[in-house]
Amino acid sequence: MKFSTLNKIWFPTERDVFQNPHISQLEPVTTQNNELMKKLLLAVVVLFSCEYLFSQTETSDFNYFPKPEYNAIIAESNDFENGTTLEKIVIDGFDSRVPFYYITGNNKEEDKFIILLHVITGSKDGWIYPMTSLSEKYVMLKDSFLELGYTIIIPDAKYHGERSYEADFVSPVNFASNQDAQSIYNLFATTIKDIRIIMDYIESKSTFKTQSFDVIGYSMGGQMAILLNSVDRRLNRVIACVPPLDAKKTGMRLGMIEEKTKGLDVISPKNYATKQIAPIYLLMGTEDGWYTKSEAQDFYDKISIKDKTLKFYESGHYLPESFINDAIEGITKE
Repeated sequence: MKFSTLNKIWFPTERDVFQNPHISQLEPVTTQNNELMKKLLLAVVVLFSCEYLFSQTETSDFNYFPKPEYNAIIAESNDFENGTTLEKIVIDGFDSRVPFYYITGNNKEEDKFIILLHVITGSKDGWIYPMTSLSEKYVMLKDSFLELGYTIIIPDAKYHGERSYEADFVSPVNFASNQDAQSIYNLFATTIKDIRIIMDYIESKSTFKTQSFDVIGYSMGGQMAILLNSVDRRLNRVIACVPPLDAKKTGMRLGMIEEKTKGLDVISPKNYATKQIAPIYLLMGTEDGWYTKSEAQDFYDKISIKDKTLKFYESGHYLPESFINDAIEGITKE
């Protein structure tokens, strides 16, 4: 702490204010202006506190302390005849170990990365193995970006895939009917932090000064792409495919009572329209039951950045194959 020799009055530095939350209760050396100084100190504390809280209101749910170490291991490595290499890397995430696929092709460009985010109850494997008609489209999209020289990053969201043990193997789609708002919050808030930590890890291993991170998310992955784009300035372009925009509405549709949904506003994409940072493409279905066309249009209209695109397909939650070319165009647009 710093002291002034003038009247022996103690003047706190900003560091003092944050290190001691009870600073207003400390007794400075007695002077004729003692009471006035107490009031002044209290005003300073309130001012700094309010400024700090305001700055954290929208983004603190997705912030984290950088990792000093990642304890990374390559748990699996496969080389394919077409020149593709697939590695499963596991690192320390926000509160658990996080596995993700790291895929490179023949045309690899060192500084171009694209992060693919899966649907609820899905996993990183959905972008690798064509198990359904929708995942066939995922695989086509992933392969297209490999041919364009991108390195692909595909994580498992919290409670999904190899991380399902974190919820005692309860399906995340049942969190709502179980009235488990905390797990729904953790699913989104923690996964956003994990993705940011993965980006930190990639940057720490890169020999290039800058890296380009693009993001494509489908459904739940689209929701996460929007949330991520509200807090991390490292993103280049974002494609959000059929993201449910209202977390409270989604929870109620899945069986959660309205009272239990009150805490879901902080993970509701509709509340982050004005916070979007990187250029964003919204690929939406006109008949999607998870949002209305007017809700999608309203969200788009509220996005404050100029570089934004909204495209509707005459479809429900499963977009037609043409969305693949539109997603590629959205990412590669100059």
